[in-house]
Amino acid sequence: MKIAIAGGTGFIGKHLSNALTAGGHHVYILSRNPAETEQKTLSHVLWQRNGARPETELPEIDVWINLAGKSLFGRWTEKTKTEIVNSRLRSVQESARIIEKLDAKPKVLIQASAVGIYGTSLDQTFTEDSAVSNRDFLSRTTAAWEKEAGQIEALGIRTVYMRFGMVLGKDGGALPKMALPYQLFAGGRIGSGTQWIPWIHIDDALGLIQSAMDNQQLSGPINATAPNPVQMEAFGKTIAKVKKRPHWIPVPEFAIKAVLGEMSLLVLKGQRVLPKKTLLNGYHFLYPELEDALKDLLV
Repeated sequence: MKIAIAGGTGFIGKHLSNALTAGGHHVYILSRNPAETEQKTLSHVLWQRNGARPETELPEIDVWINLAGKSLFGRWTEKTKTEIVNSRLRSVQESARIIEKLDAKPKVLIQASAVGIYGTSLDQTFTEDSAVSNRDFLSRTTAAWEKEAGQIEALGIRTVYMRFGMVLGKDGGALPKMALPYQLFAGGRIGSGTQWIPWIHIDDALGLIQSAMDNQQLSGPINATAPNPVQMEAFGKTIAKVKKRPHWIPVPEFAIKAVLGEMSLLVLKGQRVLPKKTLLNGYHFLYPELEDALKDLLV
């Protein structure tokens, strides 16, 4: 298949493009700074820059994947929050503009989203059937992101909203930062330790994307999380077990808030999310348990 990926140079995007090209697909990465070197099954196309006209460079695309958006990591100033929102909405708007101009429309759009759309809770369990929240910056941003992508779905294109949890990998995302204190013998409970972590191994994140590409019955929201979420205390203890390090120096909530500001929401709050639709559709997780995932990534 011919697959366009916006955000193909990010953490998930790099892994995805490597997996797809290894599988014999031709990947077209939409980028503001396209690489000069091309490969047999990998092409780079300029987009979201003056003079960029991706619609004239792309062939007939089978799958459109939009992972583009400014990283959530970093202190959330008002300027940063505006950039986070606008980068997501503009990537959808530009995707819609290009797709409308293509003679042959993609068969499916896979639109990145996040489990933050449900809001945070210590005692609720969320599935794809749960209501969308509007209580905090992350839930409002994610809801607006999905709503904007609805204009592409309205073109009659099967659309999957991939609601990612915390994607665990060796070379990106939150895991290297979370594991570093344990490597330095300084790991411990973060905040209350009772907040839920809806995690997923990068290989399963890629597997769910490819499943959504292939399964024509899948549409709407998909929770890209492992079937066994854990609380932060258990997450830290599992890192300690795998790394053979102590779990002993707690980091109090006030200290995290002082350093991260509003972004501390990502660390101190959470949600217990289950991949109901994925399980019903028969996806077999490579890493359903956290310990096995961390042994693969940290040992």
